[in-house]
Amino acid sequence: MPDITINLQQIILLSQSMLKKAKNESWNDVFVLEKDRRKLINIFLSTVVKPEHEQKVAEGIESVIAIDKEIMTLGQLKKLDLTQILQTMGQGKKAVKAYTS
Repeated sequence: MPDITINLQQIILLSQSMLKKAKNESWNDVFVLEKDRRKLINIFLSTVVKPEHEQKVAEGIESVIAIDKEIMTLGQLKKLDLTQILQTMGQGKKAVKAYTS
C-alpha cells in the first residue's frame, strides 16, 4: 500500500510547480503538470488514510485547494486579457472593413 503522506507531498509539489508556471504564463506546462497530478490524485483517493495521518492529510488537501484557487484566479485574469485582445482585434477588423468599403 502506498504511503499517503508521500503521495500527498508529491501532489503538493506538482501543484506548486503548476502555480509557478501559471504565474509565468506557461499555460501549456500547467496543463502537462495537471495530467501528472491527476494520476497521483487518483492514487491518493484510492488510499485509506490512517487515523494518525488525518490531520496532515487534511492540511495537505487544504494547501492544494488554496493553490488551485490561485491558479484558477490567474487563469480567469488571462482569459479576460485574451477576451479584451480579441475584442480589440474585432474592432480593428471592423474599422478596416469600413475604411476599405
